[in-house]
Amino acid sequence: MMRIMIGVFVGLAAWGHLYAGGEEQRVPNMQQVRGRALNMQQVRVMQNGKGQLGNAVFQNQARPQVKAFDGNLTAAQIRETIDNAVLYLKACQAPDGSIEEQIVHYSHGAGTAMATLAMLAAGADPASDESLQRALKWLEKNDAKNTYYRAVRANVWEYGLRKAPYDDYMRVALRRDSDWLMEGLRDKEGWRYLMTSTDWDNSVTQYGVLGIWAAARAGIEPKDTFWVRMSKHFRSCQNKDGGWGYQTGSSSANMATAGLATMFLVFDKFHGRDYYQCEKPSPFSTGPAADCLKSIERGMEWLGKNGGNNNDGYYLYGMERTGVASGRKYIGGHDWFAEGAKVVLGRQQSNGSIPMAGYGKTRINTAFGILFLVYGGAPVSFNKLEYGEGQDWNLNPRDIANVTKHMWSAYERPLNWHSVSITAPVEEFEAPILFISGSKAVEFSDKDVAKLRAYVDRGGMIFAEPSDTSAAFRKSMEGLVGRMYPVGDYPLQKPVPLPADHAIYSVLKQDWQERPMLHGVSDGSRMVFVLSDGYLSADWQMNKTDSDAFKLAMNLLFYATDLGELPGKFASILPQTAPAATRDVAAAKVAVARHGADSESPMDWAAGRECWPRMAPYFKHVTGGTVDAVVDVEITTSALTGIQLLCITGRRSFELSKEERTALKRYVSEGGTILVNAYAGSPRFGEQARKAMTECFGKPVALGAAHDLTIGRFAGGLDLSRHIRLSLPARRLLRERGEQAKGQKLEAFIVNKRPAVIFSEFDLLGSAAGIANYGALGYKPDSARKIVSNVIGWACGEVVD
Repeated sequence: MMRIMIGVFVGLAAWGHLYAGGEEQRVPNMQQVRGRALNMQQVRVMQNGKGQLGNAVFQNQARPQVKAFDGNLTAAQIRETIDNAVLYLKACQAPDGSIEEQIVHYSHGAGTAMATLAMLAAGADPASDESLQRALKWLEKNDAKNTYYRAVRANVWEYGLRKAPYDDYMRVALRRDSDWLMEGLRDKEGWRYLMTSTDWDNSVTQYGVLGIWAAARAGIEPKDTFWVRMSKHFRSCQNKDGGWGYQTGSSSANMATAGLATMFLVFDKFHGRDYYQCEKPSPFSTGPAADCLKSIERGMEWLGKNGGNNNDGYYLYGMERTGVASGRKYIGGHDWFAEGAKVVLGRQQSNGSIPMAGYGKTRINTAFGILFLVYGGAPVSFNKLEYGEGQDWNLNPRDIANVTKHMWSAYERPLNWHSVSITAPVEEFEAPILFISGSKAVEFSDKDVAKLRAYVDRGGMIFAEPSDTSAAFRKSMEGLVGRMYPVGDYPLQKPVPLPADHAIYSVLKQDWQERPMLHGVSDGSRMVFVLSDGYLSADWQMNKTDSDAFKLAMNLLFYATDLGELPGKFASILPQTAPAATRDVAAAKVAVARHGADSESPMDWAAGRECWPRMAPYFKHVTGGTVDAVVDVEITTSALTGIQLLCITGRRSFELSKEERTALKRYVSEGGTILVNAYAGSPRFGEQARKAMTECFGKPVALGAAHDLTIGRFAGGLDLSRHIRLSLPARRLLRERGEQAKGQKLEAFIVNKRPAVIFSEFDLLGSAAGIANYGALGYKPDSARKIVSNVIGWACGEVVD
């Protein structure tokens, strides 16, 4: 069986409210946060001097601010490209609401349908976006009698229903299009352009299947015989080399994606209705399900060897659906999204359009480009670990694919998932959750264990599940925990049963039928390894979206992300400003203090180490300076020599020996600066660390708003007197104390008239590293990075007049 994870091209849902701890929480709607809402007045500004709609040509003063693509992909650039492309489509809209081009008769209406679908995918809301509303009205009134139009329009209605589920006209229109498509198929193998056509081709047929799939997503299900029919068709016309042709004949990349994207849907809707059981260990290795998987495997091999034209919008749209469905970041050794995105961004014109080769003209290709970027560039929510030989890691090939597909509606934006090999670099483990499953004991090498530990240290969470409650797999996972966290250094980090009130169960309010039982490993601030007692992926595989298994998957994701946004692909922590000029100054030398060797958790001092490698490029970007390789040091006079900034952090207890206090006093008296940070805002560490520092340096004072460190009065300094935000739990605590719940809350211990010890009871280091930590008392990541950057600059002594 091939490495196959089935995912599907789906849409977004309307805003919903979720509750946690009695306080209303909103699921992050990233399309609303990052997209542009465009009203009719703004659209008119983008027209020519006549103030008329329908002119596809922007005047100089009306063009979007499209910057030339520099070749470096970032999530911000991708989002801006999408926004500008949407502006272009809206400016092309005619007074009647259409967004048409002069194309062949058998595609009449496809321009408006595809443009409307692209606008929906990019975040346009049917309830408030006037351009979208006008396009939807045009689509409702115009019943072009061709398959492309009807199929794409069916996807528009299904997508619209996700955002406006009570708009009955869209449901009626969707059923009408579904009926039309089924009538047009009749007893043929596939669709052709018109209902009166007597033959078929694979290009039109893939769109016909997409239309029926959209109806099925909205509850208008065809009979199973339809999916069987499409499965047989695409398997029967698949070429011996593994590819597909337009009808018959030589394989092409465009038709390979048509065949593959359709076969994924077929498997998803029909062949995948089974799951692994120890008594039935191979549900997908025989019969039609196996034939479907083998067909997909052969098709993926052909596509990987031959590739396609990334300058062809039609191909990119098919490639996006194939890549997202497969769960593969690489196809044929190529990062299909990165390579395609570079072409799309590079092709965008000053008016926002994306002219490309292949089917259709500029407007349709612009819509293809938007869809490729939106779905292909969506965040990766789950990784599925590919380990060992054989398929034990993938006994339920649709489990994570179905979970992710379901999350799209709940999260109100597209999400992706990837399978990731244990041999891949840890940087390839992109998702906040790594899923490991199997029925046999897993044997990881020391290198593998180190990589999994590095993934967790970078902010990830491992969720492991024994397939059909396998005792052998479970025991090997318990052994993995012991190897990741040797008991001598981490005596407290071992699996324990999670109580019913644990945050994983309560982060979103769920009506549990039978709450899944879990064991978890905490690092002292968050769960880093969760081991399931039950068999959840059986329900995931069977797509039982109302089950507790899907509820738990949702809670796991929102716990792992602290109800925060998931960044899209190629997200960067660097500000969207020009980098500061490189300065010819000595590198800032930063060290992390080792402490608590005899405590209950000897390695607790290392909690914030991940901050520094991530802060180094940020510091360089905003200041032009560099951070030297961070080292771990004992708190001794000799070890602290030459260190400009010493970081002390932890999550549990904190004590200093007499010798350590002496070393710190001498270090500070000689000009050194200390940053003391309660990791995740740990009250226990914060209280004990403040007490120890007070005994060494006297009482702390609030760092004033006008201090050099606060206003950034040094090279590359940032103004911390405004736009400094804290996490919701931190704000709640401050309100309970009667304090202002915004702005920086730094304290300073003054030595020789200078703030020599900077103390933060609210987390800086984990937040600056981008490590989501549910319930943590801390700063928002962008604010934490500003503060840490200023502390580094202050420690370097670069104050200017």
